[in-house]
Amino acid sequence: MILIKKVDNPSKFRKDVFKAKRKSPEEIWDGELISGVSDIARFAPSACNSQPWRVKRDGNKLSIFRYRRPGKIGIMPASMVSTFNRIDIGIYLCFLELCLKHENYDFSKTLFVDDGSDDEMTLNAEYVVTLK
Repeated sequence: MILIKKVDNPSKFRKDVFKAKRKSPEEIWDGELISGVSDIARFAPSACNSQPWRVKRDGNKLSIFRYRRPGKIGIMPASMVSTFNRIDIGIYLCFLELCLKHENYDFSKTLFVDDGSDDEMTLNAEYVVTLK
């Protein structure tokens, strides 16, 4: 759910993206952060701002999970949470890849099928990154 509109007054536009209400990199990443990646990819849009992505870094391997907090999320009915969160994960993976490419990291990826289960953590992707 995203609204795109031409801003009629530049003072209404956010000038500092880091003031946006987002989870901190430390809330999202387990393991050492990657500068220019973990701090930027977290700004990916998500339905009802649930930000369901979690990343576990083990050396040069990144495992990306869909995190499912139990119950209703904001105005979203509980039955729709996993549907929207699976879309969110795809958007996050796009942001993650754009950040990796922007920072000139080479990587390979493996994607996993997410059946929309209500498990707390569902593995969606693994990336092997050639670190600098």
